[in-house]
Amino acid sequence: MIWKRRRAPSLVDLARKWKPDPAYDYSLGVRDILWEEVPEARAAINALEGVEPGGSPVPVPQDNPYMYFLHIWEALFLPALEAGDLPILRKLMQAFERILAMGSEIVDESFEMMFLKELRRRVDTFGHSYGPLVRQKVLVESP
Repeated sequence: MIWKRRRAPSLVDLARKWKPDPAYDYSLGVRDILWEEVPEARAAINALEGVEPGGSPVPVPQDNPYMYFLHIWEALFLPALEAGDLPILRKLMQAFERILAMGSEIVDESFEMMFLKELRRRVDTFGHSYGPLVRQKVLVESP
């Protein structure tokens, strides 16, 4: 009997077989906090997830904290800043506090990439709405 050695699957082979795990939260909790704290963000979240209103989300690897922050930045944060919509901005600050309280390095880095520069620029006019964790990030000098 001749034994054939099986070739180990390549990374490409493994990637082709990959299926998202519906039980895993790719957003690391960011999605749920934004959904709960900022109802106005739900349309942007549904758009990111490719969900029709009233449908169920299907997690995909692109649904990471950075992608949620990017969609919130474009759909809600910047328009609220431009319009001076303080109620929305306060809700976002509350959500950011909860998000930062998770203590996830990936989430923190994603938050800093998306929001930190703009929050620093607006500290004089909007800083009173920052919670302690957002304030700490904003006021700490970058390295």
